[in-house]
Amino acid sequence: MVINLCLPQFRPRIYCNKISADGYEVENLISEDLTKRSHGFRTEYFIKPPVYVTVSFPFSVEICRINIDLSAGGGQNVTGLEMYTSALSSGASWNTPECRTPDPDEPSIPDKEAFTLVGKVLLKNQSQVVFSHRGFKARPPFGPVEATLPSPAVVAQELWNKGALSLSHVAHLKICITHVTGGGVPCIKRLEVWGQPAKTCSQEVIDSVLLVASESLPQDLSLQAPALPMESDCDSGGQSEGQQAPSSLQELAEVIRDIPEEFLDPITLEIMPFPMLLPSGKVIDQSTLEKCNRSEATWGRVPSDPFTGVAFTPHSQPLPHPSLKARIDHFLLQHSIPGCHLLGRAQTALAVTPSAIALPSRKRKMEQAEHGPDSSLGLNASCFSTTSLLVSPSTSEHTAKKMKAANELMDCSTEQSGSSLGPECTSCKRVFSPYFKRESAYQLPCGHLLCRPCLTEKQRSPAMTCTACQQPFASQDILRVHF
Repeated sequence: MVINLCLPQFRPRIYCNKISADGYEVENLISEDLTKRSHGFRTEYFIKPPVYVTVSFPFSVEICRINIDLSAGGGQNVTGLEMYTSALSSGASWNTPECRTPDPDEPSIPDKEAFTLVGKVLLKNQSQVVFSHRGFKARPPFGPVEATLPSPAVVAQELWNKGALSLSHVAHLKICITHVTGGGVPCIKRLEVWGQPAKTCSQEVIDSVLLVASESLPQDLSLQAPALPMESDCDSGGQSEGQQAPSSLQELAEVIRDIPEEFLDPITLEIMPFPMLLPSGKVIDQSTLEKCNRSEATWGRVPSDPFTGVAFTPHSQPLPHPSLKARIDHFLLQHSIPGCHLLGRAQTALAVTPSAIALPSRKRKMEQAEHGPDSSLGLNASCFSTTSLLVSPSTSEHTAKKMKAANELMDCSTEQSGSSLGPECTSCKRVFSPYFKRESAYQLPCGHLLCRPCLTEKQRSPAMTCTACQQPFASQDILRVHF
């Protein structure tokens, strides 16, 4: 199989003709430090195109494909790329000591006239590009090229073969950033050059490169299962997940042939656990739609249709697709895949929970109730809401049901005016229900509830007291609760 020639063990050298931003040097693209490599390369904010990034290899290579991720900075900055190659070798070679100790100074790069244009692309909304060599053929001992599935998020472009040395005998690869967005900064998140040693390389060089590739094979999962969009992404979760991945991928490969196209997300090409029907008629998974909305929110835009860009309105909203969801669930039940948990939803306890904004106030109120003389009354009266904070996500469903039943019994014993239909306003006796959300519910420090009109009436009086227990309260101690 082909190898990623930008990995540090193959000792490439890289250079940029413009100033890099602090912490985003061009050397990060081939660094051994994974943290630096994740930062990528970015120029200073005042640098404008063209920007040239040149990669020099210690031996001549035959290029199979070039993967470039331009998503540095959380958005699309680069809109134009050009690829150049040169066959003029540098002074250092694979077996010389100069190549083993990287030189921080600029490497010997040929003149501009020595480079040949082999690829060009203009991007609109994509941030990942794959340049491929159609005529590439792997030679022993390197295996054949793995077939990769196309992705709508990746732009596929073919390299131009301009002579025998343009793609089959490459010593230098120059990437030119020709265009950026209006206020964009030239950047490259990740760079991968996949290929093999050229035919002109000696057998000693080929054996040495193959030995280095075999030694790095256990650590680099990319050599085992490359995939689009970036083929050297390694799972940082640990070795246990990496050991279980091959068996799951084999199971998935047998099932993937029979998956109907309507079950796949058109953006991620993954099975949709929760399909959503968009106003444009497209179907997309709920998680993908949420990611698109968060990405739009970072730029100050309102949620919109990812395919048409039309903003959602109260009369045009994405809706669940229950019939498609039923067919997907039936398919997953018929074809069980290890490690693929796509069925069902997480169950939560149906109890009154305060708003996340009110959690600091609740904590202060509970501390006052513990030290106050009427702590027993406060805790008993508000137990239906405080116990919801004690139910952690790890609590079993059976335990949650028992706690809910106990809460209902306490509510009946402590509040004689309570209704069997649910909590009610202590002033107007209006019943609160999770099925009717027209009126908001507010909880007093003593634990009793008030509706919005009754609370407004209470706030007009100089001294605010609870109607049921006549306990005074302040406006800052009132909590809005949700059912």
